[in-house]
Amino acid sequence: MKYYLEIKFLPDDDISIHFLWSKIYKQLHLALASIKNANNKVNIGFSFPQYRYDSKTGKGFVGERLRLFTLTEEALEQLNLDQWLSRYLDYVHISSIKNVPDEKVTGYVIYKRKQVKSNAERLARAEEKKGRYDYNNALEHYRKFVKSTDLPFIQMLSDSSAQHLELKDKNYFKLFIEKRPAEKSETQVFSTYGLSSVSSVPEF
Repeated sequence: MKYYLEIKFLPDDDISIHFLWSKIYKQLHLALASIKNANNKVNIGFSFPQYRYDSKTGKGFVGERLRLFTLTEEALEQLNLDQWLSRYLDYVHISSIKNVPDEKVTGYVIYKRKQVKSNAERLARAEEKKGRYDYNNALEHYRKFVKSTDLPFIQMLSDSSAQHLELKDKNYFKLFIEKRPAEKSETQVFSTYGLSSVSSVPEF
């Protein structure tokens, strides 16, 4: 990765950092989806320079900054973030496109999506709706089997429900993000969430 830009979030008393992540990351996802290839992949990867996670306490947060990396300056220019984030420009600062400072790079990491099989609350609601079990009993049952994680996450509105007008019809999910140390990768293959299980990004 040779070029990058950084988005700094600017929450205030009325707009929380979590709300901003949800709205802005959705727009970034749509921006990347607009340039994806036939395999639903892009060559722009994300990093979270303030990411922190303590596996012992289960506490963590993605931070208040996001970096976008790519091989060419043109790729970031063509993404046109000002347009995609036009509704939120009062709540973010988008830096100019810069060269990755090789002399400051301390290593490479992978940011990947951590998917959990399901969610106990959703399954319990389904059982209650079918009239087969009481919600609390079903919840207690499913919590014994359903895998979960306490990794840092971003609350996202699913693509399948993004067009609904009624809030009750919207389907939100947690985009869990896992950080792993890695070697410098020769491939730059990322999902439309800017994440990858094989391609690394620099840290500095």
